[in-house]
Amino acid sequence: MITIHREYCLSGERNLHAHVEVFPTGQLDVDIVELHEHHSTQFDNIKYEHTGADIVITGIEGATSWQLVLKERDARELSHLIADANEEYEILMRDLG
Repeated sequence: MITIHREYCLSGERNLHAHVEVFPTGQLDVDIVELHEHHSTQFDNIKYEHTGADIVITGIEGATSWQLVLKERDARELSHLIADANEEYEILMRDLG
């Protein structure tokens, strides 16, 4: 099980970048580099909303939520990475059981 790292440009007015880590244990960590913001959530707490050419990704962290706006291509890649990590973890747990 390997943690996957990706760098994405955020859509919007400002030139912001997100460093994203997909942990095979079901956790997503996001650092918005220029704002020095860190966000974390479990895969189950992620929602996707299509808004034209972009996709808004919302994560829930405790009692608060945060959002990333990614180009559709990047959001789809992230969604696939999360699904693959989730599947890999489930296979490992089945094999151990």
